[in-house]
Formats: sequence, C-alpha cells, structure tokens
Amino acid sequence: MTARVQGSCHCGAQRFAAPAPTEVTHCNCSTCTKRGTEAAYYAPGEVEFSLTPDKLAAYEWGDRMMVFHHCVVCGCAVFAESDAWTTEAGEARPARITLNARLFDDFDLEPVSVRIVDGRNGW
Repeated sequence: MTARVQGSCHCGAQRFAAPAPTEVTHCNCSTCTKRGTEAAYYAPGEVEFSLTPDKLAAYEWGDRMMVFHHCVVCGCAVFAESDAWTTEAGEARPARITLNARLFDDFDLEPVSVRIVDGRNGW
C-alpha cells in the first residue's frame, strides 16, 4: 500500500491528499518557474480535494490544454488539471492532476527522484 500524503496552500483554504510521489518534475517553462512548482502527476481518481471554491481561482494560457488553480487568499499555486489529449506525434496522454509537491505537509522531497524538463525550449 502506497503511503498517502496531505497538503494545503499556505492559509489552508485548499487541501488535498494523494499517494506520496516517487518522482517530481522540475520544469523551466514560464508558468512552472514563476509559480515555483515541483510537479507531482496523478490520475484524477488518485487525488482527494477539500477545496474552498470561492477562494480558488483558475488560470488558462497558451493552448488552453491545462487549467491552473491557485488560492486567492494566500496566492499559492495548488494544482493544475488537464483532459486527455493526443500529441502532434500521435502519442496519447491521459487526463491528469498536477499537484504542487512543495505544498505537501511533513513530506521530505529531498530523496524523491527529480525529472528535469526543458519546457522553456519545448518538451
């Protein structure tokens, strides 16, 4: 059984729980860099949310393939979500939830494997 971790934004208005990640992605694209995200990816059913909808804002940019959510009270980038899609090369990508692993409570990211992605210059 995989250990579960909990997390929240700084003020606690947005909370979540998910399996502890074994890998996070460090991406240098403009949105990940500016939001300070270390991404942990999940299938939608793996994440449990306890959200305060009136204190949660959504942001979409570029090709609109992802919706980024942040807390309007404390400003933390909490999660992103994307529908299933197919790349230009024909590779199927499943729907997923991307959690900001820096928001996990009492979880040491140091031993977790980090995948480096050059999102600034194309995946």
